[in-house]
Amino acid sequence: MQRKTIGAISALVTASLLGISAVAEPTPEDALDYRKALMMTLRGHIAASSMIARGLVENDGYLVAHAQGLENAANELHRVFQEGSNVAESEALPAIWEDQEAFAEAISEVQEATAAFVEAAEGGDSEAIMGAFRAVGGSCRGCHDNFRVAHD
Repeated sequence: MQRKTIGAISALVTASLLGISAVAEPTPEDALDYRKALMMTLRGHIAASSMIARGLVENDGYLVAHAQGLENAANELHRVFQEGSNVAESEALPAIWEDQEAFAEAISEVQEATAAFVEAAEGGDSEAIMGAFRAVGGSCRGCHDNFRVAHD
């Protein structure tokens, strides 16, 4: 009985370790898919924040949650543009990998803007909220202007 239990535990531990190593080494295609999902998350929080900040829908306390969602996603940007992840169809320009210092600075500006937006949303002052929200938009635009395929 103990041998079967120990054998089962060993098999589970081995399977878990293999699973962890598989997650630690995503394929370039998986990295691209994750990056696209993160960008969709940012887009969703921006759209919802815009609707609330402009008074088109009630806040009901959700602006802070959307601002925090923006900040969380922005803080993850540095890790979703891994070398080699510019595969398949993507809007990412090669400049991301060619000028990593400028790209890191652009990400830093987005992170600072989203952190300030959280602070403004928590404060509740509508002028501060709009100013901070505009700064988020400007930081996103700064990155898109230099590091993303232009849209007509």
